[in-house]
Amino acid sequence: MIRTALIVAFLTIANTVSFAQQYVSFKDARDGRVYKTVKIGNQAWMAENLNVSIFRNGDPVPQAKTNQEWIKAGDNKQPAWCYYENDPANGAKYGKLYNWYAVIDPRGLAPVGYHIPSDAEWEKLVDYLGPDPGTKMKSKSGWDSYTTGGSKTCPNCVNWNDEYKRKVPCHTCKDTRSIPEQKVPKSGNGTNSIGFSGVPDGFRHDGGPFGGIGEYGSWWGSTEGSTRNAWSRNLSCAAGVVFRYGDDKGRGFSVRCLRD
Repeated sequence: MIRTALIVAFLTIANTVSFAQQYVSFKDARDGRVYKTVKIGNQAWMAENLNVSIFRNGDPVPQAKTNQEWIKAGDNKQPAWCYYENDPANGAKYGKLYNWYAVIDPRGLAPVGYHIPSDAEWEKLVDYLGPDPGTKMKSKSGWDSYTTGGSKTCPNCVNWNDEYKRKVPCHTCKDTRSIPEQKVPKSGNGTNSIGFSGVPDGFRHDGGPFGGIGEYGSWWGSTEGSTRNAWSRNLSCAAGVVFRYGDDKGRGFSVRCLRD
């Protein structure tokens, strides 16, 4: 029994270590940029965000710097990219943000040998990861911390709990005294145990403004949800889950590519 337990423990540790050591690099012929990839299950994912401004056929992907340019591209269903807050320093750290029209452009946004993952391929990744997939996907640093409110019990009604900081009457005894908030600080960082290295790169609204850096990581999929929306996957500093949203195609999200 002891020997069996030791073997199981050894195999568990070995799997964890080998998983973290499976990074392989490739060069995008379009601009010479080198990307890391990681094997997760039977999928090979880019372990960093796409940062290219050229389609496969050599045509440039238009850059939208102003809100007006960004909105116009979305309204006209044309491809566009930008840096978060139009700052190239954010590009070096997080890659580029693309609207969905760049993602599905027939000229090809992904490097040769790779493609933008479909909604089903994203779901396959999440299913493979099991419990708390977002925690396993998030990077070990860079995510904002957050606080959670503790359980606050009314002094005159022990069965009543309120999770918000406010002065409210008890549901039973109607006591209106203030109940002190109990804040519990927590780190928003993940374990990156699978090597995905999901960073909190933020996003750009279809109306132009930026938001969410440090709090959210958002990536497009290639699957259309409706005439106006397409499916994306999102991570949050305050959660260990992976959110699936149908987002406006004019929004700016990051892109991860999957090997063919």
